[in-house]
Amino acid sequence: MTRNELFKEWLDSISFREVTLCVDLLACACIGWFYLQSLMNATSEQVASASWLSGLLLEVIIYSVVLMVVSYILLAFASDNELNDPLDVREKQISLVGYKYTAYILQAGICIAIFQYQIEAQNIIPSDRQIPYLPLHIMVGSFLVAEIVNYSVQLYKGRTGNIYE
Repeated sequence: MTRNELFKEWLDSISFREVTLCVDLLACACIGWFYLQSLMNATSEQVASASWLSGLLLEVIIYSVVLMVVSYILLAFASDNELNDPLDVREKQISLVGYKYTAYILQAGICIAIFQYQIEAQNIIPSDRQIPYLPLHIMVGSFLVAEIVNYSVQLYKGRTGNIYE
């Protein structure tokens, strides 16, 4: 079988809900990759600059909105009005399980960011070793990881059917 045939077979085997979750997961992973690459490729002057960081966060928000709108439009054309259908009970339960893990990651990220802020405020680590705006990067990173985990868990639970485990 060729790759195109395998891809077509895979598309036929999944539900439209799973396709939307895959598109959302891919978009979120791309945004996370862009954010991480921008931070890794930035100079130390850029990382320390509030204006550069504001521009980066604005770019992330703009890309998020654009990807969300484009994916919704593409999915609307590909569906037979399935985007307007309400979730059934099983899909609602799977969604709640995904949000449970999202909440855990977000709570941990906020606690770590607050702890990191206190370390910076108390000068526990010498200022030449501190990363500027690290608490903000921790919060943005935890949000992106939480979204990726949310979509991944929903896909996994939807495919395996192990909702309560």
